[in-house]
Amino acid sequence: MTRTNNTAHWVIGALVLGVGAASGCNRSPSEAHNDAVEAQHEADQTAVNAKAEADKKIAEAQKDVQKASDDARKEAAEAQAKANEKIRDANRVIEGKTEGKTDDVRTWAQQKLDAVNNDIDTVKAKAQTAPPKAKEKFNVAIDEVQHQRDVLQTEVASLETRTGDALDKGKQEFSNGVDRVKDRIHKIEKSL
Repeated sequence: MTRTNNTAHWVIGALVLGVGAASGCNRSPSEAHNDAVEAQHEADQTAVNAKAEADKKIAEAQKDVQKASDDARKEAAEAQAKANEKIRDANRVIEGKTEGKTDDVRTWAQQKLDAVNNDIDTVKAKAQTAPPKAKEKFNVAIDEVQHQRDVLQTEVASLETRTGDALDKGKQEFSNGVDRVKDRIHKIEKSL
């Protein structure tokens, strides 16, 4: 009985194969080739679409990471600017108490320099989100501005020793120097 069942399975299998082969034989070789080419084309297109979707998701994720990083840098720079302002205020209080007097010329000049420092801090915060090439140019330009600010800072002592017309002329030159530095800062800010 086992032998009869095996034989029956073989016969049925041969018939199925024969019918399948007969139906496959109705196709020409060029039709079979075209079907294979079409299947490959569909597979290639599916792969291209999947890669494009993955690239799009990666780009979106990178933008999110970059934005978070830029926001964090900007927030840190703004916090530093606030800290710098508090430090300047504290230094003015300390200077006023140790000198035992309020020096009008020093106070006037320091207020102008504080405005310059605030502008520098503001533009530094803005630069945190600038593209790398713009940031490189910014760093060179802001170094020059800080040098000019330092020169103005040294001129404050010179102003304190002047009187009359010499003081008026010195104050005017100092104001002009502050204005030039502030103009330079604003030009730098526009370039970001």
